[in-house]
Amino acid sequence: MKKLDFNAKVDKNEINSFVALIQKEFKDYDVNESNVIDFSLLLESNNKCLKCKGLECCQNENNGYRLVYEDSSFKFAPCKYMLEKQKQNKNKNLIKTLYLPTKILEARIEDYDVNSESRKKVFQKINEFISAMRNNEYSKGLLLWGSFSIGKTYTLACIANELARNNIESLLIYFPDLVTDLKNSLSDNNRYESLINMLKSIPVLMLDDFGSENMTPWVRDDVLGPVINYRVLENKPVFISTNLKPAEIKTHLAIDKSSEGALKADRILSRLNSLMSLVDMNDSNKYNR
Repeated sequence: MKKLDFNAKVDKNEINSFVALIQKEFKDYDVNESNVIDFSLLLESNNKCLKCKGLECCQNENNGYRLVYEDSSFKFAPCKYMLEKQKQNKNKNLIKTLYLPTKILEARIEDYDVNSESRKKVFQKINEFISAMRNNEYSKGLLLWGSFSIGKTYTLACIANELARNNIESLLIYFPDLVTDLKNSLSDNNRYESLINMLKSIPVLMLDDFGSENMTPWVRDDVLGPVINYRVLENKPVFISTNLKPAEIKTHLAIDKSSEGALKADRILSRLNSLMSLVDMNDSNKYNR
């Protein structure tokens, strides 16, 4: 389409013809000499967007933004691809991870293999959990247990991403590294308190590979116990993955064979049982994710 330079001397008939041409494209609006240039730019932007297949192909001057006409004014607005990118960035901000590779954030529930009974149970639980969270209702998390390399961490990551897509914030932590970080932070009170407060306050807490850490009375009594107790009182869900069998968790928490250790282990187990439903994922051995 031929463009007119209104700064140069243009024949009146040529202007009228140009206005009439643009008016045909925007029949619901009043195109006139004062706004025809803007409408012609809008038409050009629309045509570029019709052929666009993604932000990497964007031909507009402002990548990801197109000219629109709303409320009797022209302005730039994000296109559908930019809106999707913004949504993905927002979702990532809703998932906090510590000591895990960022690639884990690529896990998606639509890629989750549900061809095992445990995974079907997990998939159903995710839907029930999110529905409850949307309605401000309490719902238990999951304690996923089983052998190595059966997708427990991937399962937690899928859950975290699905929560984010539903505007629910979560924290996914590799528990052994958390224990090490907390120990190293004992001399830095601000860092230590910040970590503990995050564990307590995050809407959904996920502890990955519980049982691989060096469990000590300090970890049990000063870290895990207070965090779990707080989350029970505040109805804040917890998800845990572990290689330990359910019967082994008590031994792990007791640390030694003393009656005091057994009592403290029972106390934490009681709280964990009120926070989570148990899922045996050992039938998922043949699955990679």
